[in-house]
Amino acid sequence: MGSLVGPLQPPPDVLSSTQLHALFDILTHHETFAEVEKFSHPETVSLYGYPFKQRQSDGTLVYAAGSSAPLLAGVLRSIVLPIPGVRNLPDGFWHVRFQGILTKLGEADLSPSYDKGSLGTRKTLATAASVIHEAVSRGLLGGIPPFRGSGSSLQGPYDSSKAQDLVRAWEDAIHELVHGNLVDELFECAAKQDSLEKHSPAVKASVDYVIIHLATFIHHVLVLSPEGPYLLKLLENFHNLIPYSMIRQTLRVGNAATMINGMVRLLLAKIGVGALSNWVGLTQNADDGMNLLQRIISLVLSWDTAEFRKSMDRIERAPNGPSKAHLAAIRQFIDKPREEHDAVRDYSMKTPTSMVAAILASSSKPLEPLSPAQHAQCFEYYVALMAVHDRDAIAKVICRQNPDLFTGLIRDAVGTFDHMIRTIHEKIDLREHVAAGEAFITDLLNTSKPKPARKISSGDPSEKPLRTQAPSIEDYVSLLRRNRHLLYNWLHQFASQCPSIRDEFRGAAGALSSNLQLLYAALSNVNKEPVITAIDAHASYLTALERLSLERMQRILDDMPSGGVLAVDEDARTSRASICGPGMFLARWQQLLDDAVVTPETPDGGLRRGKEVKGALAQGKTVSAAVQDGWDPQKLAALAEREVPVPPDVGIVVEALGGEFRGLVVDLLRMKEGRGRG
Repeated sequence: MGSLVGPLQPPPDVLSSTQLHALFDILTHHETFAEVEKFSHPETVSLYGYPFKQRQSDGTLVYAAGSSAPLLAGVLRSIVLPIPGVRNLPDGFWHVRFQGILTKLGEADLSPSYDKGSLGTRKTLATAASVIHEAVSRGLLGGIPPFRGSGSSLQGPYDSSKAQDLVRAWEDAIHELVHGNLVDELFECAAKQDSLEKHSPAVKASVDYVIIHLATFIHHVLVLSPEGPYLLKLLENFHNLIPYSMIRQTLRVGNAATMINGMVRLLLAKIGVGALSNWVGLTQNADDGMNLLQRIISLVLSWDTAEFRKSMDRIERAPNGPSKAHLAAIRQFIDKPREEHDAVRDYSMKTPTSMVAAILASSSKPLEPLSPAQHAQCFEYYVALMAVHDRDAIAKVICRQNPDLFTGLIRDAVGTFDHMIRTIHEKIDLREHVAAGEAFITDLLNTSKPKPARKISSGDPSEKPLRTQAPSIEDYVSLLRRNRHLLYNWLHQFASQCPSIRDEFRGAAGALSSNLQLLYAALSNVNKEPVITAIDAHASYLTALERLSLERMQRILDDMPSGGVLAVDEDARTSRASICGPGMFLARWQQLLDDAVVTPETPDGGLRRGKEVKGALAQGKTVSAAVQDGWDPQKLAALAEREVPVPPDVGIVVEALGGEFRGLVVDLLRMKEGRGRG
């Protein structure tokens, strides 16, 4: 009987546009996260290149050739550094103060999520930053096609109740921003109108597109993430400590120079004994205390640290807990250098065994075996110790460093933007906008509180009714819609009252298809076959994500009346409220978290992945009283991900082309720098 399968076709030598798009997505996704992770090491920033410097053996400071993070360097140099004011910052702002803070944080050897057995706040925010960085980098490298087949008119009809029309409006607006005159037109509109939405139907629909995606992002961070309630607690603490009334009182001063001096004194003046003794010459480089900003940061971190210390004290006093020798070995490990931390972590991964078991095995003194309960207590103790260490290290770098790099950083920024601040203060009542910012944060915190539940969570009558329900994406859409006038008001006043500064911000905004074709063509036929298979699988995955994103956006639009106000029928709305929104970045973000490796739970257990500890808050962390009895992020996240397709394994693509792609980006960065300096 003959085979029903025909002869295998050799892999193509030329990739289609769909395959190129998928390959580009794979390589940028991998490279961006790799660059973000590198910043946990202090040497990364010195090898970054312009605007950071590297110290040579003879003591001279130079810009490193190439870059340790070429994609991130491209974003910084192309978007951030050309911003008016930012481009005028003194050289020392970057390579002395900012670089110094990043280096000190790297030297602090902050604990990774692997050791904690959970996806902490820094991991959550780092992966979020990575997907944003990824999207921006793809735009900078790939560009926007200069011609659209059917043409576009920003005045054309866009139905804001249809997801497809919002996507089309966004694409048309982006195209006109890059290749048309939309930048100048938006500046003119802001100066003449009290809302950017009056520019055109496309801009109005694009605003809705942005609001829905931004609301989805906020919802994902504050509701679906297990760190959300904890982040809300931190935000609430900072919000309560900021002296808004004193800031508004200072802004009442009519003379700009006096106002700026008063604001600097309010926020940056040192009030420690060391500051006085240094000033009169009794001491040199003594700890001169903290300014108001540093005291707020230090106070919030100390509140957090106190909760972890309570956990440690409880374990130390436990009658049947670990011995003093076990706990002492863990404390001693925390104080060891990075090299020993890395060695024990590497042993834990290769064995595999839990970090606690690996730490105790590395102790110079023989220790008694632990019971399962004692091992769990040692692990909680280790997590609490790491949390205390991390917060103390962050507070030391930002608040107790000598020289004080943080205060110098703020002073440099104020000095550089002095002329802008003076002009804005003369033309605009800034008190109004400070009050608007305060009101928005208060509204955000209130929106993020649990709502009384009116429905049983499922159709099972035996299930107990929920006392509270989590905020939905529609709640955050409504939050942004009712507060968007605050931004429009600022833009209108700024553009109409400060034309000289406004004009400084008016400016400009490459395709890699041929380069990627060359990278792929250089592979042997043996390597091309698995690579093209993975690329095709990823292309199908991206198509499925795009379709799902559009469907989710339509669900939200169906629940949001055209006036932007939530449905009057709360019971009906509750049954439809969205816990997942549009945006392919959400799936890529979750993929990074799911793939994170964490320590085994038991001494001889297997390595775990982030998806196995999803929803678990790091031990010892407290949350806001407003949400501690609220929703379960783990259950909500599971519901949100039911529809999400499983990403294919594209490791073969990264292995075959990741290094070459990184080299390509470094070469492009050098070429751009050469043209810019030429």
